[in-house]
Parts: sequence; C-alpha cells; structure tokens
Amino acid sequence: MVLAACLATLLAGLVLKLCPVGEARSISLLCYSDLKTFFQYRDIATMPFPYVHGGMRDGLLLPGAIEYPVLTGIFAWATAQLAWSPRTYLLVSAPALGGLGLLVAYLLARMTGWRALYFAAAPAIVLYAFHNWDLLAVAPAVGGLWCWRRGRPAWAAVLFGIGTCTKLYPLIFVAPLVFEALFEARVREAAARLVTGAGTAVLINLPFAVVNPDGWYATYGFHRLRPPNIDSPWGLELTSPVIATSWPVETLNLLTTVLMLISFSTVFAAGWWRARWDGRYPFIQVCAAALAVFLLLNKVHSPQYFLWILPFFALVAIRPVWWALYSGLDLLLYAMLFYVGPISLDLASPYFQIAVFGRAALLAVLIVVFLRTHVASPAL
Repeated sequence: MVLAACLATLLAGLVLKLCPVGEARSISLLCYSDLKTFFQYRDIATMPFPYVHGGMRDGLLLPGAIEYPVLTGIFAWATAQLAWSPRTYLLVSAPALGGLGLLVAYLLARMTGWRALYFAAAPAIVLYAFHNWDLLAVAPAVGGLWCWRRGRPAWAAVLFGIGTCTKLYPLIFVAPLVFEALFEARVREAAARLVTGAGTAVLINLPFAVVNPDGWYATYGFHRLRPPNIDSPWGLELTSPVIATSWPVETLNLLTTVLMLISFSTVFAAGWWRARWDGRYPFIQVCAAALAVFLLLNKVHSPQYFLWILPFFALVAIRPVWWALYSGLDLLLYAMLFYVGPISLDLASPYFQIAVFGRAALLAVLIVVFLRTHVASPAL
C-alpha cells in the first residue's frame, strides 16, 4: 500500500511537471521544473562533459561547469544525451528519479510501517519529485539510515558519502554516526566511520578536482557568490528588517556559517546529554535535528528541500500535526511562489512571508521536538 501510494503521487507529480506551457505565465509556472529549465536555457545536451571542462569567469559558470555536486551533474548531463526537448528530458529522467522515490518509500515502510505514508503520500512528492534532482540525495541518505538500523554503520557511512556528492547535506549525518561510536567508547570505530564517510566523498570528487580544479571548484564558487533566494528568511525584507537582501554576500556567508557551527554543536551536545540519560545515543533524532538546523540557517532554501526532511516525519515518532503544519506551509509557499506571485506581488507578499517565516519558526521548534522524541518502529 505504501508503494502504491508513492507510485500514485509520483505519477501525479510527473503529470504536473509535464503539462504544456500555457499562454499565461502564472499557469505555466505551476508546472515549473528545474529539469526543463536546465535543458532549455543551459544547453546541457550540448555541454561538454561536466567538471572535466568549464570553470568560472566574472562570477558566471562556463560551459562544462554545473552548480551541483559531481554525481548530480553527471546524472543531469548523461540523461540529457538521450533527450531532444525539455519534456523528453523530464521523461528520460523520471524513471530513475521515480525509482529512487519508490526505493525510499520501501525502506521507510520496512523501518516504520504505515508511517512511511508521511513520505509516500505527501503532497511534496507531487510538487518536488521531478522539480529538481533531490531524490538522488534522499535515496542514499535514507539508505544510510536503513543500514544503521540494520547494524551496518560502515555501509551507512559509505552511503552518506555518496549522498554528499549529490546534494551535500547527507554529510551532516556522518557526525552523529561518529559521536555514537565515541559515546560507546569505541574510538577506533569512530575514526573508521569518519574516514569511510569523508573518504567516500573525497574519492568520488578527487578525479575531477585533479583533472580540472577550476571546473570542479566552480560548483562551490558559484554558491559562495550566490545571494539568498527569496524563499529563505535571509532573502526577505520586512518593514523594519533585521535581515535583508542588502547584506553583502560575504557577510551573510560568515554569519550563517558561524550560526550553523554553534547550532550544530548545541544539537550534538544535546544528543550526548540525552545519550547519558538514556544509555543509548539518539542517532536518528540527532540527524533530524541537525538537518533542521541546516535548513533553518542556510542562506538558500529552495522549495524542494522539503524532500530532505520529509523521511524524518516517518522515522521519528512525532505527532501528525507537525507533518500537517509543514505540508500546509509548503503548499502556501508553492502557491505564492509559482502562481499568485507572478500575477501580483502585492497580493502574494503577506502570505509569502507567512509561509517563509512560519516554516522557519516551525523548523526551530522541530529541532527541539526531534531531540525529545524516540525512533519510530513498524508497530507505530
């Protein structure tokens, strides 16, 4: 039933993203997909092999440079070789992305039973499964959590390393994996987990960094120079702004980095304190809380990042109201960003700010909620 629900939402998502571009910009944007835009405006089908070529010049990416980590960029380029239009590119990419979505639903169902419907039947799957390539990262991240549940932390570290080469965020989960071993006084095991996770990411990136350092670094140079997007709290201006888009990017980079380091340290310390209380390190809860920190404080928070945290609503035994609140705010954000906004910014602005700052407040609360609860089981 979980797989059937996931298949239904995936097919609905594909139909949404395949809809023809209408005359009205507001209607066509409801069907927006980064995949179609990448094919149409970035000429990825004719681009030279990514990372081996390219670089940055005057803040702009040269042909061959892609703003995504290497595995996502190679996947995006390889599937483009089989397509001849934005819609066929989406169709070529869909089986792999959809298959990964089904795999995630299956693993969650094996770990949590019916709670996997929080992922499989989520409106976010309809909106974002084919919005970008994020399922390339969600699958190894959840696969790593599955391996941990099966008592295979080394394979978990490998999968987190692979996920790092798609969207970076799975690297966060290596730290709780290490702290778990340290709490159990297994120092050598902790070092092995760190080396395995980080080493996997390094080995995948190393050939490209050696062959063309400029083309490989362009991915990270692009994001260093990138300003905050408007669906991030850092990118909105209020009547009396505390944070505004007028802040220099360098200042914002430093501020968000410092805040993240402080917040990560706090989450890891809280996890350690709970481990001393319970006698067992709360690995999945700390992973969920740390990811919530990253989503809250990162200067870029694209809509499809909801897919990153969505599996944790199944994995951690929290009440359905949290999933409903997050989904509701996300639907409001999507409507304002891709429908009402193009019609009237004045009309969209108050609801857009409610969605963005409401989501930020919810993430702040979820950090605490995740750390206080326990891991879900199939019986739940």
